[in-house]
Order: sequence, then C-alpha cells, then structure tokens
Amino acid sequence: GRFLREMASLVKTALVLLALVLVNVSALPTHTHHHRQRERKIAHFEASKLPLFSWDKVPVYNHLCNKSGLFTDEALDVLQRFPMVTIEKGQESNLPGYAEDKIVAACKQIKTRNSSIQTIFYYNSVLDWNQYRLHEELLQHPSYWLKNSSGMTVRIPGDHTFKQPKDGMLVFDFSQKVVRDFWASDCINATKTGFVDGCFADRAGEENFKHNTLSPDMAKAYAAGHDQVLQELQDAVPGVVISNNYQPEGVHVLATMLEGFSASGEAISSMMEVVKKGYLVQAHAGYAQNGKDNHCENIENSLSAFLIAAGNYSYYGCSRGWFVDEEHRDWLVWHPEYDKPLGAPLADAELHGDVYERHFAKGTVVQFNKKTGVGMIQWAGERRGGMRIRKKPQHMF
Repeated sequence: GRFLREMASLVKTALVLLALVLVNVSALPTHTHHHRQRERKIAHFEASKLPLFSWDKVPVYNHLCNKSGLFTDEALDVLQRFPMVTIEKGQESNLPGYAEDKIVAACKQIKTRNSSIQTIFYYNSVLDWNQYRLHEELLQHPSYWLKNSSGMTVRIPGDHTFKQPKDGMLVFDFSQKVVRDFWASDCINATKTGFVDGCFADRAGEENFKHNTLSPDMAKAYAAGHDQVLQELQDAVPGVVISNNYQPEGVHVLATMLEGFSASGEAISSMMEVVKKGYLVQAHAGYAQNGKDNHCENIENSLSAFLIAAGNYSYYGCSRGWFVDEEHRDWLVWHPEYDKPLGAPLADAELHGDVYERHFAKGTVVQFNKKTGVGMIQWAGERRGGMRIRKKPQHMF
C-alpha cells in the first residue's frame, strides 16, 4: 500500500510539472513558433527560385543582347556555360517586332541548350521603352502615366546607346495598383511561356526625376508603390527578381546587381554590406579601367575584388556594355580564370594594413590592395610571385 501511495504521489507531481511547462509554453509570444515555421517555408520557397551556384570555380553570370538576330551556335556554346543569363532590351533591335517576343525567343534558345540555366527577362521599372508591347498598351491608358506637381506628364531619357524618343519616355505611375499589375504582368506573362524564369528590374530605386518634381504626397505614394511592385513581382515569378543598384529595406526581393562594381576598396565594402543582407549579387565590372585590367581585357584586379567580397550566390561578370556584335565581344568571352579551381572560402577576408587576403578550400589565395587597386590571385596548384601569403584560417566559411 505504501508503494502504491508513493507512486501515486510521484505521478501527481509529474502531472503538475507537465501542466506548468505547458502553461509556460503557451505564455510564450505566439509569433515565435510561427516565425520559425515561416522562416523554414521561406527558405524552401527561396531555394526553388534561385539559380545554380557552386564555389568549385568562379561563379559567373551573363547579361547581353544581340541586335542583329538570334544567337549563333558559337555564341550558344559560350552562353550555355553560365548558370544565369539575362536578355537585354536591345535583343534583335535591328529587326521588326516587340522586345518581349525577341527576349523570349532568345531565352528559348538558351533553355534548349541547357535547361538548368536561369533565364532573366529584362525590362525597366521606370522607363517606358518604346520597343516593348507594353509601350503600345501604355499609350492607350494616359491615366497610367506619372504626372509631376504641375500636372504635366513626366518624360525622362535613358541609356543613349539604345534608340529612344528625343523628348524622353513615359514613366509608370506605381502609386496605382492597376499600374503595378499592368507593369508586372509583362514579365509574368513571359515566364508563362516556360522559357523565362525571372525578371531584371532596371532603375528599381529611382524616386526623383530631374526637372519633374513630384508633389510630396505623390513622391511618397510613388516610392511606396515602386517597392511594392518589386515585392509582388518576386512573389509571382518562378525565378529571381534582380533589383538593379537597389536593395530596399523591408522588401523581399531576392537579387540585386551592383552595376558599377570596380577594383576598389569602396566597391568591396559596398558589396560586403549587400552580401550581409542576404542578397544574390551580380557584380558587374568593366565600366572602369582598373589599371592593367583595361576594362575586361584583363580581369585580375576586378575579379580579385569580387572574390574578396563574395558570399553564397554572388556572381561575377565583366563588360563595357550590353550589346554583342563583331566589335563588342565581352559577354562572349569565357575567361581562363573561370576554369580555375576555387573552393568555398575558408573565412571572410582579413584586412592587414591596406591589403585584403582570403583563402579558399581548394588552395586558391586572393589578395587585394585597397590603396593601389591592384589584386593578385594565386590559383590552387600554381605559384604566383610577389605575394606574401599569411597563414590560412582553419575554419570553414
């Protein structure tokens, strides 16, 4: 009898303790469990939208257009090696037809060669480029056009290497939901063909327009709408949305391009900050002549700077522009550095005086002098003179 009484007492105590635990758990903020659950869903959701990525060799991307027609087999031999390819607005610009159809046709060529490539549809989130079918439709809806504080239609110029009206182009009024839906539908429809995965949104952070002052209320509504349409587009497409030169706070867009990346300490610091925010990063070098780099004829300086700052889902590209033809071949060059062994970084780059240094798993070592703008890479299995290499870190990135 005594044994049974002791057992009953123990069971009672255990039940009381269990009740207390349950009460305490229920008293926790209810968002904790749901927040973690949402994080897991988002992580899975995002993974399905991301392009292929590997540290085995330099991660690279491509962004181009061929104004004379579809890509040749020779060009496709190069393009099929990139995990991510954006087709620009100037695709087949010397031929009649709408940009949307030409971009999709080029993406189809690439997907046919390598279905694992993430293909990206370029369009501008501010400028109404006239070669798009979207332009013809926008002309039918004057209420969709952005107006300045005087009630006049806003018109602004774009990249002068592409044909455009002398008085500038119309701007989408993203303060209106109907306009956000209208603009987003152009890329969403392209993805429905099965040959396009994601969207490149150019001038994504632009909120102020020279000689076209918006009223304070309109400026606020336009900026909020511009951010919102990027979010809505990212939610709607199967791949990434690349927000050019813009990393909005509180807006869930997966990717960004750093269009003016160069071999400099400032570019490295900026890219490191963007990487920390968790963005897929396209680093576009080539605008600047970085010492011996001579734009993209030699890429060691800008590539070194990239490798110092790169994180998971960071990709490198180099060009002086976006067209490819007989004179402009930057995007159709597969640099020998792209085939060198790399491996995941063992740690973040360390700064010793003016020199960054970073070690990679396969034995490659990268240095970059932020004062001189000169980078050096000792690839795995090779010897590089002039490099004073410090002891490599032991932990993995």
